[in-house]
Amino acid sequence: MSRAKKVLLAALAAATCLSLSAAIACTNGQTQTDADIINGGFETQSDEWVGWTNSGTAFSARGVVTDDAVNDVTVDKTGERWFSGLSGGTSSFTGTLQSNTFTLSGTGIIAFKMGAAADGEKIYVEFCDADGTVLEKVTNTDFDGQFITDQLIRKMVDLSDHIGEDIYIKVTDNDTSRDYEYGYVNLDDFVMCATQDDVEEYEAERTAQLEEYAAPSFEEDETESTVRNGSFEDGLNNWLILEGSAFGKANVVPTSQLYWGEFKSYGEGDYYFDGVNNGSVAESGTGSMRSTKFTLGGDGYITFMIGAAKNRSTYVAICDGETGDELIKFTNDTFNDPNLPNTLRRVYVDASEYIGKVLYIKVVDNATQDFGFINVDDFRCSLTEEEVLALEIEQYNAINNMPEADRDGKWSYLKSYYDDYEYPVAMPIVRIDAYVTNKVVAPSDSVNVTAFLDEAQASYGEEAIDGFEIIEIKHGETNITEGFDSVDMSQGGAYYVTYAVTYATSTQQATFTVLAQDTTNQVANGGFETGDMTGWTILTEGWAMTEGKPAGVIGDSTWWAERLPYNQSGSYHLDGWNTGIAEGDTWAVRSTTFTLSGSGWMTLKMGGNAAVVKVYTADGTQIGEYKQTQFTDAGFPNVSVGHWADMHTYAIDLHEYVGQQLYIELCDVAVSGWAHAFFDEVITYYETAPDVANSYDTVNNALGQTPETVQFPWILATNILGA
Repeated sequence: MSRAKKVLLAALAAATCLSLSAAIACTNGQTQTDADIINGGFETQSDEWVGWTNSGTAFSARGVVTDDAVNDVTVDKTGERWFSGLSGGTSSFTGTLQSNTFTLSGTGIIAFKMGAAADGEKIYVEFCDADGTVLEKVTNTDFDGQFITDQLIRKMVDLSDHIGEDIYIKVTDNDTSRDYEYGYVNLDDFVMCATQDDVEEYEAERTAQLEEYAAPSFEEDETESTVRNGSFEDGLNNWLILEGSAFGKANVVPTSQLYWGEFKSYGEGDYYFDGVNNGSVAESGTGSMRSTKFTLGGDGYITFMIGAAKNRSTYVAICDGETGDELIKFTNDTFNDPNLPNTLRRVYVDASEYIGKVLYIKVVDNATQDFGFINVDDFRCSLTEEEVLALEIEQYNAINNMPEADRDGKWSYLKSYYDDYEYPVAMPIVRIDAYVTNKVVAPSDSVNVTAFLDEAQASYGEEAIDGFEIIEIKHGETNITEGFDSVDMSQGGAYYVTYAVTYATSTQQATFTVLAQDTTNQVANGGFETGDMTGWTILTEGWAMTEGKPAGVIGDSTWWAERLPYNQSGSYHLDGWNTGIAEGDTWAVRSTTFTLSGSGWMTLKMGGNAAVVKVYTADGTQIGEYKQTQFTDAGFPNVSVGHWADMHTYAIDLHEYVGQQLYIELCDVAVSGWAHAFFDEVITYYETAPDVANSYDTVNNALGQTPETVQFPWILATNILGA
């Protein structure tokens, strides 16, 4: 008999039972003996138990659920409904659940499904005769706390010596442990096996479940020179879980899987280890796992790929195979959100001082939030210098020569990572070691752009080389392909310069920006419309770089899936999420110097809880400090109620400094909670004072929110310097 038929018969039996007279009705406390296990699969839903009687608090009927998962674990339910111990009373509640009495028939073997119930001394299922004598007691011996937890694993109970007798089922929960200690029980699909075919069907189901969910196989030979399954092509086999719940089979995912729905992992082979499996595994889990042991050989080099792991308590360690001591600890110091968050990048470790020692690799996750997980792939050990060099070149070329169609939005940052990485063995390829920085010049009909190439430096292997040349200059729709010693930039605006250096058969290209702008009374690139940080000086270490130039400027007009508005002017703005600076840290950038003219007013857009603008005279004397005042963490995602990354226009009255040279700093300052800053459209010249009271910006509200448009009134900024 199929399980679908059993579910149907159970439902029909329950329905028939409910339609009989009160004398034989199936109600709580009934003494009538049934011919089958009534509602053994919990498919009959009711506010009160049908076919079962509960006592205590652990087995409320509200625990009968249709969920497919609990604690982010797919439970493998049968039918539509099952009993969840968490939903039925929380982990610390206790009580019993007892079935109606029924006559044991068929083969005398009862099949059911059980999950969680970590402590078999406190949580168990008993099969009792009519007098209350326990015939069999079942605990969840399959539970291992790492791979088998909440899953409903098939159990088989042989009561064939009692065929024809009246029996009942009693589930007991005396465990007051907390949720993560699994002090509750999950139940489903109590059925009597009518035939031997039924028995074999359920036994096969149990075997298949244990193969799918049980711990992976682990075998090691410490005389081998590298780890087994270092690239996770065989799942988690030959990786040993040491502790915790952060590492499981669900974490091994295809390298073709995109994270956040659009970005590649850039892993090796077909699979890699993803600490959250794109969000389907809880980030809050912690723990550690280790590789097989190996004896380090070759020239002592070890390489692997790493992503995420923002927190330094999440790391990869190379450990002594005898004592377990962490000899080398590697944290992901290149973590950067949003440029390189979960993306895998290769690292090389020189462990040559441990050649000949037995070692193993340990992966540790001790963080619970804020990228508190780790992605790893392709552990290789005992590499020689020749093998390292071959892999360096292979990896470098794979990224730099990747077809455009295969690149994602993180590719340019990953390219910069491999361009700038300090390789242990010098590669015989051209590398740009120093880039030309962006320039600001006065509009002119003759600008010597070639002269700017003096900043560039390159090498081929360990040999310094020169020979940089300009390939082209783009200005709007115009492409300039010659005359780079005297370029007409009288029109003003951004000129994008592509330059290159070639040695042997290897070529590298890069770009820089020349902004032609009169900065007499206006800061350079105040609206960031060059698409980069041209004209702004970075004052903070750790700023994200790409091709030797600072990141930070983006062209997105909305943020997050809700498409909340930034209130960006033009095509670009300075975005605090894109600086590479951690949310809890601070940063600042400085403008060019300008002469305050006209009315002496300036405006700028700023948003985010940490945004502040500071004003200085040219000699460094601070004369003003103005903080955003609109941040409101309420009503998300409706910007008519709250404000987060959306920017508002602030007007600053500096008329008493007219005629003086000033500069400003855009700052992210220390605040509690939501600590980001966003800036745009700095205007430092107004011939007449702006009409602040009657000015506003109109934005589209978040996707699906009302009203559809919102007006942001301009704000008269208050000088808090010295307050």
